Amino acid sequence: MHKLQSGIDTVSTVISAIMCGLMMTILTVNIILRYLPGFGGFSWYMESSQYLNVWSMLIAGIAISVRTQHLKVNLAEDLAKGIGKKIVKILVAVFNVLFYIGMAYGAYLLATKAKQSISTMPQFKMAQVYWMIPVTAVLSAISVVIGLIVDLKDMDKEGAKA
Repeated sequence: MHKLQSGIDTVSTVISAIMCGLMMTILTVNIILRYLPGFGGFSWYMESSQYLNVWSMLIAGIAISVRTQHLKVNLAEDLAKGIGKKIVKILVAVFNVLFYIGMAYGAYLLATKAKQSISTMPQFKMAQVYWMIPVTAVLSAISVVIGLIVDLKDMDKEGAKA
């Protein structure tokens, strides 16, 4: 399970980094083209940069979720001992999964309603842009479960060593 966790973390981090690099390349090339005579830059640079930025952060969220490194308050987990600590971890994971399911459903509704809306980038419809949200939300929910399983197994191993 650690290999799966590590694989998901690596793949999502690499994809996110590539998207950030592509965004920076587009912005840099556009700046250079604006100063060259006869070029006005890309008309789609701003929109593509926004999409790549948001998409890369959503994909990075998968890595954060699988490593259980998301923003959380550890007070209850730190105060709990033994089975209580496991219960707190499970409750946190359940609420995270519910959040991601709600996010996926809301984004699904948004994506299905945006079928006719056309992006300023001619090759995209807004529905295609929005579909990244429910996809990454579902993958993040799955990642939360994987992270929980790894954490609980590690807790059992630590308990057996003590």
